[in-house]
Amino acid sequence: MRARPDEVFGGAAGLIGALVVGAAVLFSGAGVGDSTATTVVWWSLYVIYVLVFAIECGFLPVPWAGSELGRFVVLAICGSAVFLLAPHLGWTAVLFVVTTATSAFVLPGWAVALVVAAHTVVVAAGSAAIEGTSVASVVFNTLAYAAFMSFAAVVVISARREHEARAELAAAHADLRAATALLATSSRDAERLRIARDLHDLVGHQLTALALDLEVIALQSDGETREHVLQTRQVAKDLLSDVRAAVGELRSEPAGLEPTLRKVVAGIPGLTIDLRVDEQCPPGERVALAVVRCVQEVVTNTLRHADATRLDIAVTSDVDGLVLTARDDGAGVTDLQPGNGLTGMTERIEELGGTLDLRSRRGAGFIITARVPA
Repeated sequence: MRARPDEVFGGAAGLIGALVVGAAVLFSGAGVGDSTATTVVWWSLYVIYVLVFAIECGFLPVPWAGSELGRFVVLAICGSAVFLLAPHLGWTAVLFVVTTATSAFVLPGWAVALVVAAHTVVVAAGSAAIEGTSVASVVFNTLAYAAFMSFAAVVVISARREHEARAELAAAHADLRAATALLATSSRDAERLRIARDLHDLVGHQLTALALDLEVIALQSDGETREHVLQTRQVAKDLLSDVRAAVGELRSEPAGLEPTLRKVVAGIPGLTIDLRVDEQCPPGERVALAVVRCVQEVVTNTLRHADATRLDIAVTSDVDGLVLTARDDGAGVTDLQPGNGLTGMTERIEELGGTLDLRSRRGAGFIITARVPA
């Protein structure tokens, strides 16, 4: 199961329900079976069920836990065996409700429906095997537990779909903010270059023409008039130098990576993002664009796939180049298979002569490190 607070609470409720089954058998005085062997097998399977469910909920972390599907299969087999070994202990069918809720986290909807149907058949068979049980009691017991299992499955599936829908909406929101930030940066840079061109083409040319005209007038003048004209010509030349310097600054002024990244990661629902940017040497336009796109992809991937609540992003740009590091606190994966987004990130970084390192393991989230040389 995932580590969201509502699911932790649900897992705790399921674990308590499973423990209550054992406590009821232990303290009620009802015998599990006629033989010691049956009793030992029953308690062994029950303990395995509880331990595997605790692992599935994350309450008992172990490195060799296997896959979610594998743990569900163990729960289904052990739960069915526990019920069928002692069907007269009617409350053991509660384990089927717990198992069904677990299946809703692991399996698609149609498979969950099959799980409910299979458990319903087991409940019916076990109830019918109890001596002296009437047909009406078997039907009532079967329908009651079928309803409980169906309700648990619907609630969990609905909650899971709501979570996925919110993650998709948050990812779309992040994409939109990134596009807006890039557009704003592009527009600002375009306006800055337009102003630089206008200063150079209009004011610069006019000052140049004015300086030439004043030089001609100075050649045709003498005395005090010539002195004033030469002073005015020097002022025009100084202004022309200032304009050229301003144009050079406008053309070389770095856009600034941090403001754009702040806009990309701001206001992302359901995810706390810590962004740290150290621009000792501001990156070039191509590198800055690639970094913004990579951060955008990291945020959307975290929202869609990582099941994380926190994302730490650090960007350092110095004389040696740029380093981007992103780390989340999500579930992680054992076998990392890059999708289109991560593949696109890798291609962007490699086009700049850099490298992209992806690392992940179960329970340790994702770590992405991108390096671009200066």
